[in-house]
Amino acid sequence: MEGNMLYHQYLKPKSEYFGKQKMKANTYEVNEIPDTYAVISESNSVWKHYHVKGVSLPEQGWKIHVTSLLEDSQSVLDKVAQLCIDNKIEFKHLKDRHSFIKVNSKIANRASSGKFITIYPINNEVFVELLEMISSITQDFKKGPYILSDKRWKNSNVFYRYGGFRLIFNEHGDHCIRDEEGNLIKDERTPFYQVPYFVKDFDDYLNTINNSCDLEAKGESNLEQYEIETALSYSNAGGVYVATRKKDNLKVIIKEARPNAGLDGVAKDALARQKIEYDALKKLKDVPGVVNLVEYFQEWEHYFLVEEFIEGRDLRQWLAQDFPFFRDSDSISDHAKNVKKILLQLFTLIDKMHNNGVAMGDLQPANIMVTEDLTVKIIDFETAMPVNSEDKPNMATIGFVSQKMKISGARDWFGLKRLVRYLALPVLSSEDLDGYLQYNHLNWIKENYGDLFYDFIVDLQEKCDKRIKDYQKYIPKETRLSDQTSDFNLSSIINKLIKGLEKNLTDDERLINGDIRQFEMSGGKFNFLTGGSGAAFTLTKKKSSTAGVDKWIQSFLLDHLSKMEDNGLFTGKTGILALLYDKGYKEVVLNELKILKDNINDTNITLRSGLSGIGLFVISLYLETKSIEHLQFAKELEELIDLHRVKDEPLRANDWMAVGIGVIDGLSGVSLFYSALYSATNNKEYLEKAELLIKKDLETTKKDDVTGVLQTLDNRNRLLPYLSGGSIGIAISIWFLNHVSGQDLYREELDAILKLSKMRCTISGSLFDGAGSFLLIPSMVHCGQERDEILSNVLNLLNIFLIEKNGYYVYPGQFSYRLADDVYTGSSGIILALMGVVKDNPLYWLPLVNSDEFLARTKVKDLSVTSELIK
Repeated sequence: MEGNMLYHQYLKPKSEYFGKQKMKANTYEVNEIPDTYAVISESNSVWKHYHVKGVSLPEQGWKIHVTSLLEDSQSVLDKVAQLCIDNKIEFKHLKDRHSFIKVNSKIANRASSGKFITIYPINNEVFVELLEMISSITQDFKKGPYILSDKRWKNSNVFYRYGGFRLIFNEHGDHCIRDEEGNLIKDERTPFYQVPYFVKDFDDYLNTINNSCDLEAKGESNLEQYEIETALSYSNAGGVYVATRKKDNLKVIIKEARPNAGLDGVAKDALARQKIEYDALKKLKDVPGVVNLVEYFQEWEHYFLVEEFIEGRDLRQWLAQDFPFFRDSDSISDHAKNVKKILLQLFTLIDKMHNNGVAMGDLQPANIMVTEDLTVKIIDFETAMPVNSEDKPNMATIGFVSQKMKISGARDWFGLKRLVRYLALPVLSSEDLDGYLQYNHLNWIKENYGDLFYDFIVDLQEKCDKRIKDYQKYIPKETRLSDQTSDFNLSSIINKLIKGLEKNLTDDERLINGDIRQFEMSGGKFNFLTGGSGAAFTLTKKKSSTAGVDKWIQSFLLDHLSKMEDNGLFTGKTGILALLYDKGYKEVVLNELKILKDNINDTNITLRSGLSGIGLFVISLYLETKSIEHLQFAKELEELIDLHRVKDEPLRANDWMAVGIGVIDGLSGVSLFYSALYSATNNKEYLEKAELLIKKDLETTKKDDVTGVLQTLDNRNRLLPYLSGGSIGIAISIWFLNHVSGQDLYREELDAILKLSKMRCTISGSLFDGAGSFLLIPSMVHCGQERDEILSNVLNLLNIFLIEKNGYYVYPGQFSYRLADDVYTGSSGIILALMGVVKDNPLYWLPLVNSDEFLARTKVKDLSVTSELIK
């Protein structure tokens, strides 16, 4: 599953924090399993495996997959499992119905979708026999989803492909099989059928005995009437293509639907949703502003909906490209005019749709297109319903929906109400946190746009409320603005955040409520990034909640430390050691560090989880203890990093949001280590490497011609300003390089990055990927009027997200879906960044030994060395 979509799985109802939701098991059961089988069911796998004792399978071979409809799945399993058991065949199946829906969902892996049961024949003869036997016993069941990676056997629910039986990986982590010479080659797991060259002859033989009816129907093809230009997207539900109709050069969008695949939250497949869209578009054909239907047809086993192509951008893209993010831009008044034009069209359009009996069902930015002249068109009606329907929607977009909306028509107006504010300030929040944040956002709109536009926004929201009341009872929250309190300053903000952190400590092993990585990552409940160690480190720095932190360390952390496999600074053991050293557990730290040193074998060199982060910690330990043993370890780590750099292997990151640029997951993080190593050794070679690594990262940046701001440009063509993956992270490394060397390198680039303090808003508030990143800028600027102005700007940015509650502050995590107290996305990271401003230390967020003294210990001391370097 795509990383950011995982957040949806942790939105516990009636909770302000992320947590695991209780799922109905609905487990699949195989009855009367003989003693000859060993049943293996691992907690982190969706599969249940049945191994035949005493039988050793080959490493690879022809595999059989059985597909099924959800409603037939247990019955299919009963028959196939019994056949396998009777014939002593090894097999596995999905554990439960939840796993079935997950594997066949819209966002599932297209290559593995449809696979319900996997069977491992011991040789080719058994394989062919089983194809016939299984297709025979399942012939009365309806067709399940087509398995794109396989070939169907005789128009049945049985599929096959050649691949690995055991997990074999190469040095890059790719699944592999062996060729005839025993060499590792990739086990290609693609969403189309292919076979390795060395089994091609047997595959040809299978084709001679397999009448699969997989060929397209004879006669003229509807698809042949179109010239496919490009694919906009692929999902497990089907592809979306840009095409031209040959007869008249009409440009169109073709939307493909795979039957029984692309299941949504209520197990409705892509075809069912496509038929909903087709019916809605027929009813709305005379409504200007609704995408025009061209035709609808079936081709092979798939169905295709053809719509007009709209030259334009959806509202997400429009905002990303046209919103005036920087304070020195004069275009905010122009943006207000454009927002008015878009919203007034949408208001009229929704009225007309409802008058034709159709509610959109999922009114959100991705489903609204705007042309160059800002004409609005609504697309994607696969969640449409009758306007008075009380059915629950099968899909919804967080931030634009409310559980209080019971009628489909009311849902559209609520979606528009949220869009009204979102277009003025592109910051999302879930329904659960919006009650807190809406006042921050309305204050921001009034302050940045002025009274006239603010009044327009409030008035349009109230009109949406009235429309909602036409459908159902609804009491909207009162719109009221609060004056910024007089104690909105660094010290007060830090103290209120600390108080909020203390108030919400948990009694379990996590210590805090944090990001979903607490549940998704090994060690995520304990590490510095998302776990209790980061919050404990933060509280220790403020000398707060010492008893609670000590109890947590004794009760949970020390017992877990030896079990941690990840050694990383942020994701593993090393960051935890920084906390333990500061808390007096010096013997534990030295012992764990010795174990780490004896077993280090890592090709990951990043600051987040690799050698650079470990090295930076070790240098801080050396600066504290002056033990030559630690300095020697740091040099050994440098040799490993240098070896990796000589091989020129790509940087490796272990997080779905990671971008291989900058200080967290890029070369600037490695530079940070080299600068620190230079400070500890005075070896100019390390300084030169630090400079070259920054230069390499700067090659991935782009300067805006109008604002003069420098940001990184990633491989998805996104401009990124943040600490993680962005130019602020590079600025940190430039600043530290100059700090240890006494030089003033990359001044032009650094100044262009520091201009980011004029950013008006960010999507999220976090230290690594949001508003918190900008709190690091003031510490890189000398005291004076400029710094005061920068500090004011970044605190105003922070105020979009700060939530005051019972006299203290709490902080929203990623996307403002839930509150969080971790370093990565929540209040602990914000506290450390703010404390860094107080202490003039832009590195204060790093888990280092005695971080209060780290800058003083690394500052250039030998002026003769500095003069020599400048020459």
